[in-house]
Amino acid sequence: MTRTFTLLGAAIVGLIVTIACSADPEGLSTPVASARASAASTAVTPQMLEKGHNLYKANCTACHGESGRGDGPGAAALKPAPRNHTDRAYMDTLTDKNIADVIQMGGAIKGKPLMPSNPQIRGTDLDALVAYVRSLSRK
Repeated sequence: MTRTFTLLGAAIVGLIVTIACSADPEGLSTPVASARASAASTAVTPQMLEKGHNLYKANCTACHGESGRGDGPGAAALKPAPRNHTDRAYMDTLTDKNIADVIQMGGAIKGKPLMPSNPQIRGTDLDALVAYVRSLSRK
């Protein structure tokens, strides 16, 4: 009987943890990046691109370089090399959600294990960064 209550208690705790971890109590979900399957869903504004550019400079240029070609100051030491965000053929194979996932979870999900995860970038910041990364291959 004690074992039954222990198992039941563990199941309830597991359910509570699952519900708590899947909730978004601060409203920080990424409606644009997570909902977009392509770049066509939401209009990208110049302000959004400027915000994304600032985030890119602060978080990405050390490896990806100012122009996004994967030639930043730290790139020479990295194997595999950082992704070239100006490669339109490759970038067009990715959805905005794919790009957002790599930003948040790191490059290991795409075979680039040295790219760190950036879970702190979310919401409108993530949307802006995704839009800017996308724009690098559209010039």
